[in-house]
Amino acid sequence: MEHTIEIDIKKFRAIKSANIVINGITVITGENGCGKSSISKLFYHIIKTSINFDVIVDEKIDNELYSIFRLLDTLSRELSYLIKKEDYLKIRRIFREGLYNNKQLNLFGENPIITSIDLLIDYYKNIPDLKSSKIDFRIKRVKRILEEEINLKTENTKDLSIPNLLKKLKSFVANRLDKSNTLKEERPLNVLYNVLNEVFYDNPISKSYNLKEYDVPILDKEKNKLSPIHSIQNIAYIDTPVIVGIDTFAERTHWEDLNNILNNKIKNKKTSINKILENNILRGKVSNSEDELSDKSFVYIREDGSEFDLLECATGLKSFAIIQILYKNGFLNDKTVLIIDEPEAHLHPQWVVEYARLIVLLNKEIGVKFLIASHHPDMISAIKYISMKEKTEKNLNFYLAEKDLKSSFMYNFKHKGLDIEDIFSSFNIAFERMDLYGKTE
Repeated sequence: MEHTIEIDIKKFRAIKSANIVINGITVITGENGCGKSSISKLFYHIIKTSINFDVIVDEKIDNELYSIFRLLDTLSRELSYLIKKEDYLKIRRIFREGLYNNKQLNLFGENPIITSIDLLIDYYKNIPDLKSSKIDFRIKRVKRILEEEINLKTENTKDLSIPNLLKKLKSFVANRLDKSNTLKEERPLNVLYNVLNEVFYDNPISKSYNLKEYDVPILDKEKNKLSPIHSIQNIAYIDTPVIVGIDTFAERTHWEDLNNILNNKIKNKKTSINKILENNILRGKVSNSEDELSDKSFVYIREDGSEFDLLECATGLKSFAIIQILYKNGFLNDKTVLIIDEPEAHLHPQWVVEYARLIVLLNKEIGVKFLIASHHPDMISAIKYISMKEKTEKNLNFYLAEKDLKSSFMYNFKHKGLDIEDIFSSFNIAFERMDLYGKTE
């Protein structure tokens, strides 16, 4: 059977084996420590890297060339002592408009760094040969700065002029830019591996995983290539609603990613799904703060008109607010995947069912795909039976993590289809524990 998206994992952290299909709504369940979050994180970062491959490469080259930006700024400012004032003001204007405001290609297809170096070469080439000790010291300083930046200390640079040093710098930058363009063209897997090594920094990870789209590998290990993904254009990973509006993210980049997505401008969508959110659940609406001087990112406007900073609202309300914001700002569509880790956390039992209904309706009416990690019987039951009522169960899949027979610390994720009986049997362990610890004579 052809599946839209399929991730296959072998011997990855606590996961002995897992073959997970994401066609519509996929629910993975199992006890704590079985690898549910590892699947979510791995899937998220593979998809995100495939979507944002060029951006990741550009950010890397920008970081590498940051010192060059500072150097060019210094050299352009030094010209204030060496050329006419009107020429100096002209070059500073060009630097501000080109180098600082646009690090990509300009209208002529040239990189602003290269253009800026060429400009400096022309100006330093035409500096008058003045017999001034002040100018002489300035020239020596510029040469020393250039030598240090392009690591020419070990070479004989005595006879190299500033324009020739700048040409060496230009060659270095051009090589780095060419390498960046080659990476974007070839899309090697090591870019993904570097991303995953940063995410799973606390424990070296194996490379025994793959992702398929329409049964074709996205991670082509034979050709060492990460193919662009077609069926997914947007992806978000929600593992806690608490982080909405918080600015400190440490190493959890998916928190920052989510807040960046949430900060897209909210539109006024009057649809059935939004009515359910506003009238049946939130009894109000969430919007971007219109007060530019306020520290509030989002405000919750209750149906009686009262306004509250969303950051200070109940965590359960934030869970629904995130969905409403993503829905109203256009992030959710038929090429969106939402990964939600334990969506039932912080929710009243009634809201657990409402959240499940929302998941089903977003999949049915818009085509949003979901990867849900849950171990809550109400959430699992509600997703199944509401999907059946809405006639969307053909794209619903449940997976249960079962302990490997040879290792109590490794798990195999078994596909259960729509059969949740085994899942509920695993929940019954909790009742056995209650009988054990609560038994009285």
